Amino acid sequence: MLHKDYQTFEHRIKTKFKKNGNEADIPLQSKGSFNAKLVKNGIIVSNLANYPLLEWKIFNEIETLFYEKGHIIQKGNAMSYRLGETGLPLDSIEGWLAHKIFSKRKGDSVFRRISPIAAILIWAEICNGEKPGYLTLNDNYSKAVKI
Repeated sequence: MLHKDYQTFEHRIKTKFKKNGNEADIPLQSKGSFNAKLVKNGIIVSNLANYPLLEWKIFNEIETLFYEKGHIIQKGNAMSYRLGETGLPLDSIEGWLAHKIFSKRKGDSVFRRISPIAAILIWAEICNGEKPGYLTLNDNYSKAVKI
């Protein structure tokens, strides 16, 4: 059950962008940053050359994953693993999105999107990346979702 003051991930991200003029340089977890621009159907990012649009359904599915699995979730490693392998399980963020949104099956290779997604969730103060390889909901979301 959601707390009455709960803001969806999409709403929180849009609010943060609107405070920054609909465009922002967002720091990556490792080093450097990328440019992100709010558009009607999602966010266009400068560090995913071939597929720069992160649609809102991506963030909605991540929200569902947290709601179903708890406040800490593995990011997933699409660079070194195939979907369903130890480093890219179906219940990791990258694995969940690959399966639910991009119709990938176990054993498929997956296009890596986690870097800008994780950075946006951290920048919007929804999650933190303090535990390597995982995203953790910040307290305001953990309490709101009552996980």
